[in-house]
Amino acid sequence: MKFGLSSYSFRPLMLDGSMQIEDLFTWLRDNGGEHLELATLSIAPGGDDLNYELIKDDESIERLRKASAETGIPLSGLCIAGNFIGDDRRAQIDRVKRYVELCDRLDVRFLRHDVVPWSLRATNAAQFETAFPMIVDACREVADHAERLGVIASVEDHGFFMNSSERVKRLLNAVDSPNFKMTLDVGNFLCVDENPVTGTRASIAHASFVHIKDFYVRAESPGPGWLETLNGQFIRGSVFGFGDVPVKSLLKSVVDSGYDGFVSLEYEGNEPTLYGCQTGLANARRLFAELKG
Repeated sequence: MKFGLSSYSFRPLMLDGSMQIEDLFTWLRDNGGEHLELATLSIAPGGDDLNYELIKDDESIERLRKASAETGIPLSGLCIAGNFIGDDRRAQIDRVKRYVELCDRLDVRFLRHDVVPWSLRATNAAQFETAFPMIVDACREVADHAERLGVIASVEDHGFFMNSSERVKRLLNAVDSPNFKMTLDVGNFLCVDENPVTGTRASIAHASFVHIKDFYVRAESPGPGWLETLNGQFIRGSVFGFGDVPVKSLLKSVVDSGYDGFVSLEYEGNEPTLYGCQTGLANARRLFAELKG
């Protein structure tokens, strides 16, 4: 396995100007990271997160390529938003296909794309069932394009709509493509109140990429700054290993599965950004080493 970070972990420092694109790669090189996974919104100008498109930003593409070459830290994957059930569905599918092409240009072999807005919550089961065929058809078209270029497209257990191990596996089965898999986020199952350990065990065989993170979990609202889950728990990001998620059991499930690909730490906590990234990465590497024996 190769350990690194998602660029999303550094978003606060990108926003305040403390870090630039090149600094992400340098930090990983200097702190024992082996790759950088790029969440494209993390390099967007402040206030432009939802409108930013890396595919239109040739300057940043060249900076990413150059920084990777100079530091020896590979760009492992791209993560983008996506919405296959909106009024602009055709444009969204074509846009995701252009990101497949960008992956190929950058020699990046993994693209995670959302299929609905992250914040969307189904109001009833019929809403999901109505949307599901449209999502399947769009993902299959993207996967076919990805297969031609040697890229693996994936869906993540992300947000509240296309989440839970069963829903994601149902989508994978319906698309039925060797180039459409799962970006398995071990912590995100909590958004829909699924046990992270059992969700990971149920999903790891389908993973093309793994995200690791930790959360504080509360049954009642502690106050501002906590995310309410689908069924009324409250979660907040923590330093990996400091929260309430049984991270060693999660990592054991990954190790026992034989997974040997990229692992990205996503730090979303309130502790200082670089402290959270450095401590979390060190904790993850230590726990994996203990489990590997």
